[in-house]
Amino acid sequence: MDYDMAIKIGLLCLGMVTAAKGLFDLSIGRKSKLRDEYKFAKDFLTDVDNFGEMHPYLKEKGYQAIAGDEKVTATEMEYLLSLRNPEQAIKDYVIGRDYLEHLSVLEDLQIRFKKKYETKWSRMWRMCFYFACYILGVLGAAAPWILSSYLHLNLNQSIFAFSVSAVVFCPYAWLFLRSGQKIGNASRLVRRQFHRSGRF
Repeated sequence: MDYDMAIKIGLLCLGMVTAAKGLFDLSIGRKSKLRDEYKFAKDFLTDVDNFGEMHPYLKEKGYQAIAGDEKVTATEMEYLLSLRNPEQAIKDYVIGRDYLEHLSVLEDLQIRFKKKYETKWSRMWRMCFYFACYILGVLGAAAPWILSSYLHLNLNQSIFAFSVSAVVFCPYAWLFLRSGQKIGNASRLVRRQFHRSGRF
């Protein structure tokens, strides 16, 4: 094993250890956050039940705090809370709302795809396109490591080239991955409604 390869493996291991520690710290912080979210949701929903005609502003702000999104309305939240696994339904709606519309006048299945995304094909080709762009972004970011031996780059040159390519390509890869995720979450939420209505 040559010197450059040993350094690369060492840096990779260090990165994995750092990432693992970061994930552990996040998991501890998440437990505390979940307790706070539970307490707020319990207090707010108890107020909604007990006081009946709560001021619309307070109700909307309370529901937005639960959703973590200022764009969500009280009407949308009340419907989402009526679905099976409401926590996931709210997350799916917040993430996939660019592709969805809420029609409160309908008795059930109030959330549906916007006209532009109604057909499965219109969603499928977008997901394939986003995934392909994501893969290209990842490959673009990793290209200096993959091609370093072919380009005859030394360790310092490889690290510099990787830093530049990661800064250029990783944000785009993330954006395309997120775009595909939005369609996936929207599709899951539309399917979830059928369980509520008993159609599946």
